[in-house]
Amino acid sequence: MRHEYYNFGNFSNMEERYIKEVEWWFSEFSAQSEVERYFELFPELKSRLSKFAIGIYIWNMTGQIDINEPDDVGRVRLILKVLDQTPGFDFFDNTFNECTPDTVCEIIGMAPIVPQEEPDTTFDYSITPIKSFEEAKEYNDSVSWRIVVSEESFNDYVASGNRFYFLENNNWWDALCVPGMNFPHDNYGYSLIAVKISPDNEIVSVTSRWNTYAGDTGDFLNEEQLKNLLGLKYAQLLFH
Repeated sequence: MRHEYYNFGNFSNMEERYIKEVEWWFSEFSAQSEVERYFELFPELKSRLSKFAIGIYIWNMTGQIDINEPDDVGRVRLILKVLDQTPGFDFFDNTFNECTPDTVCEIIGMAPIVPQEEPDTTFDYSITPIKSFEEAKEYNDSVSWRIVVSEESFNDYVASGNRFYFLENNNWWDALCVPGMNFPHDNYGYSLIAVKISPDNEIVSVTSRWNTYAGDTGDFLNEEQLKNLLGLKYAQLLFH
C-alpha cells in the first residue's frame, strides 16, 4: 500500500512524528485524503493525542459521530482535552477500547461521575468583543463552541444583529479540563465564557467552556448572576 504524506508547514520534530503517525493509520484505511481535514477539525491531534485519531475516524465512519456537525466536533475535542489531562489517556487504546463516545464520556467523568476537589475559583475577567469569525476562530484550540468551529454557525448567530463577547478569567488558558465538585460551575467552566447580546442589549445566552456537554444550552448564568460575576465590568457588554 502506498502511503501519501502531506505538507502541513513547519513543525517541531515531535509534531512531525505525531502527524506521520496519523498519516500512517489513515493510509491503512485508505483514507489518506481525510488527513488534512481531521487536523483542521481536531488540532489536538498534532500532539500525543494523535493516538486517538483513528478511533475518531472509526466513530465517524460507523455513524457514532458526524464530523460535519460542529456539536459533534466540539464534543470530541473536549473528550481529547480531558483525556490529555487524566489517566484516561493510558486507559484507552487508539480505538477508545471500542467504546462509544457516550461510554467514553461516562468513564472519564464528563457526566461527571467522579468530580475532583479544586481550590475556590477567583474571578477577574477580561472582556473581549468578538466582531468576526476570524476573531472567534483564534480560540479554536481552547474551546469547542460552534461559533469558533463553524463560520456558518457564527454567521447564523450574528445575522439578526446579535453580538458576542468572550469573558476570560485570570489565566484561563491554564485551567485544567477536569470536572470539579460543582461541575459545570467549576474552574474550567468559569475560565472562559461566551455571552451573546441582542441588538436591544438583552442577554440572549451565557455559555460555559464546558459547552453543551454539561447540559449547558446557553443558560450557564442568568442575567443577575452575570452582573454579580462581572461587577462594574458588566457595563462593557452593553456598548458596541
